[in-house]
Amino acid sequence: MVNKITLDWSKERPIDDELFPEDKLRRAKYATFLTKLLASQGFDQTREKDQQKRNYVLNLNSVWGSGKTYFLKRWSEDIKEYYPVVYVDAWKKDYSDDPLMTVISSIIEQLRNQAGKDENAPEFKVPRKLIGLLKAAAPGIARGLVKRYAGIDPVAIMSADDNAENIGEIKDENGKPIDMSLAASTVVKHLIAEHDAKSDAIESLKISVSEWVEAVVGLSKKEFPAFIFIDELDRCRPNYAVEMLETIKHIFDIKGVVFVVATDTEQLQHAVKAVYGEGFDAKIYLGRFFNSRYSLKAPNLESFLEVHCDVNKFSKDYLSRINVQIMPFNNDAKVTISNISIILDSFGLSARTAIQITDRIVATLSNMPAGSKVDILMLATLLCIKEKDNALFDEIIAGGFSRSEFSGDKKKTMYLGEFFEGYLTEKSQYLKLKMEFDPKEYAPKIKLNKLSAPSDNPYPFNSYEFLFIDYLKEIFSSHFGSSSSSYFTFLSDDEDTLDEISMQLKKEYSVNSHKPDFYSTGLSPLLWFKYFNIKDNFKSLSIDEYKDFVELASPLDWMGEDEIPD
Repeated sequence: MVNKITLDWSKERPIDDELFPEDKLRRAKYATFLTKLLASQGFDQTREKDQQKRNYVLNLNSVWGSGKTYFLKRWSEDIKEYYPVVYVDAWKKDYSDDPLMTVISSIIEQLRNQAGKDENAPEFKVPRKLIGLLKAAAPGIARGLVKRYAGIDPVAIMSADDNAENIGEIKDENGKPIDMSLAASTVVKHLIAEHDAKSDAIESLKISVSEWVEAVVGLSKKEFPAFIFIDELDRCRPNYAVEMLETIKHIFDIKGVVFVVATDTEQLQHAVKAVYGEGFDAKIYLGRFFNSRYSLKAPNLESFLEVHCDVNKFSKDYLSRINVQIMPFNNDAKVTISNISIILDSFGLSARTAIQITDRIVATLSNMPAGSKVDILMLATLLCIKEKDNALFDEIIAGGFSRSEFSGDKKKTMYLGEFFEGYLTEKSQYLKLKMEFDPKEYAPKIKLNKLSAPSDNPYPFNSYEFLFIDYLKEIFSSHFGSSSSSYFTFLSDDEDTLDEISMQLKKEYSVNSHKPDFYSTGLSPLLWFKYFNIKDNFKSLSIDEYKDFVELASPLDWMGEDEIPD
């Protein structure tokens, strides 16, 4: 059966009263691969009979924002058709004082349901010995045993002065002197007995889990191995997360059962260090629990924002309803999200900060009065600068940004455009923004020259692309009074500037429109941006207005769950 399983997540699916949409991050192929891997590790009929069933523990390492819970829930739900499956959300259960019993109760309940049995079914009866596992080795219990069998409080002993005279004067609760050698012998004897009883109970537990899995396979016609998924361990209280690992390791070696423990391994390492100290080697410690680790890469930022943010707020329909116009024009909201993700990526911001800034953009648009216009690229860039470097933001908003640099004996003035070349991530030099629109819709006629009447606009609907760094040099820097570009001088006379740009657009089309990359590498995309920036008066939005937008939105911090379904 293993080789026949192919998981399809192309459609939405309800799971536990929650609707899980289609797999936008295309992760089903990874779940299919891991299912086949783990199924063959846990059970293989081609092996010797006593070796057919094996145990296996996989650490699914997935950084924040990569869709870990969505992945695990869809995966675990889909393979229930073929195998016994248990899914445990450790974070939702970390109010419990006993991680092992949390897992065991989930195993019993879910396997019993998959076998079609009620809670009184004899196949799923809990052995009495398991009661002995209820915090049997907790420090408080050990202290209680000492008091019970020796009549003394070990804390009082540990608090006493460290010398033979004081130790020898320890008395019991009735005030009688205690023979410490006899007391220690009595305590050790009972602790050993407790340890042996716990070992017996764990062995009994392993046998019980094996029997429960056998029951599901026999009653529901499913196959070995059983899959047990432990999710959200890295989100738990540090002591609970560590205790969960330390306790469930006792059942990791049940033959015919495979475990998938999903974590953000880096975060879990912090939890381990919080318990054992900063100098503790958490990486080696965690490595002891798993046979292997499989890391899901974080999605690219564009896909990430599509999953986590309200993309609809950038749609043409929504913007028309609230009567707010944005530049660049785009018929598809995903193009706007793509542009925002490029800007965020250029500033090297984290996934969580990317969500925060995108939410701030949405909040700004939603609060604009009807009839407003805004350059979404300018707003996103300012929000990034404000988040990353507040002093730089203040310097830009003040207008006239400039820095002096020396090349030998010569002094050179560096404007914003040149500053950004060194300030942004290296890959930002090659990242392109898009306007996917029909120029005829916004400018049916354009002038060929200053004297002639306007003629039909020859430019078709297309995806017009220009470099982000060019936008910063030509548009952003000019708006904030810090540019060596000739475009800055255009703004003094709008009509003349439009005529000048129109003539450049016409010339560009006549000379280069036959080239296959005309709409993505030529001058025309940025020329169109300049044209509409002036014609539709986007440039009229003042520096102070942009400042207000940013300062109003910046205190808004995203506080969503670490995992949101795709």
